[in-house]
Amino acid sequence: MEPIKIGWLGAALDGPGGGYDKVHRLAWDEAAAHGLLGDRPYEFVLHPENGLPRGSAKNAIDGFKHLVDEGCIAVAGAYSSDNAMVVGRYANELEVPLVSWCGTERFHGEYCFRLGNGDCGGDATLVVAWLHRQGYQRVAVLSEVAPNGEEYFRYFRQECRRRDIAIAAVETVSQAPADLAANLANLRRVEADALVYMGYGVLAANGTLRDALDTLGWDPPRIMGTSFMFYLMGFDKFEGWVGIDQLDPSNPLVQGFHDRFVARHGAAPPLWPNAIPVLAYDTARVLAEAAFRAPVLTGWGMKAGLEQLRFVPSATGGPHTHIAGGPYDHQLFKGDWLLYGRVRDGRLEFEGLFEPWE
Repeated sequence: MEPIKIGWLGAALDGPGGGYDKVHRLAWDEAAAHGLLGDRPYEFVLHPENGLPRGSAKNAIDGFKHLVDEGCIAVAGAYSSDNAMVVGRYANELEVPLVSWCGTERFHGEYCFRLGNGDCGGDATLVVAWLHRQGYQRVAVLSEVAPNGEEYFRYFRQECRRRDIAIAAVETVSQAPADLAANLANLRRVEADALVYMGYGVLAANGTLRDALDTLGWDPPRIMGTSFMFYLMGFDKFEGWVGIDQLDPSNPLVQGFHDRFVARHGAAPPLWPNAIPVLAYDTARVLAEAAFRAPVLTGWGMKAGLEQLRFVPSATGGPHTHIAGGPYDHQLFKGDWLLYGRVRDGRLEFEGLFEPWE
């Protein structure tokens, strides 16, 4: 039989035989062992995205089209919001589902599905909930210009208004500011209770934000959205930050995934412990579950399979996170799929789950 072909496009890809490829194959080999694929083998087609912000939108679009031309009936990739925005319309046009980790609400359509590595509105709401819980009533905001920067800030401002938190000052910066320390100095002058960073995360990932805070000798209580998960670039760059994360050690599926990966490969998943390997594992599992449910192994069949997911267990997020879809519900994570982490003394800590309020 010809194999089921699945495409992988994007930044979380480290090539054939790499750590994330091993994560994806673990999930599909487990699915095959449980009979989800029937008698068919599977084949992964990998393509580097080289998309925005360093590459181009055209590269991401051409990569998706290449995977469709290769016969892939579903694609995971265009992981960031800027690339998801531009590739999503081609998924709808070519009728091949695209599963993205993006956080933007501008990724939508019949063939656009989200296993979010964050959510612009959700990040902002959780940040404000944490600020309120800590008793911080006046905050200073470092707002980064990015494709989803305005989306983040719109939700943040709305939630601050809802929870009676004052925005004392805002400094809007590019992803390569001329003097970030000067911007932060302006924010420090308003003597706010806490600092909030809302952006894609380039400034944190490359160490610029840490260096600027060190230059000022400023160590305020501080929180950011899921840009926090760029701790992959080094925990030292995120020292003292709270952020929105997706790794909960109390989720019983986390340890099982880790142990099976180690048993198979003799080493921990890439850069363990962090949320990205479990998200990669869940992404691969979701596609296998969709193939099992697909009425026919085509793009629209996989779309139907994704829309029939119900209460699929999730290694991402808190213990009660699950995965489900529907004809008009393509945000697949349900429950406590976003949570709080903290970097303290160069280590990642679990900070807690969202707490309901009245």
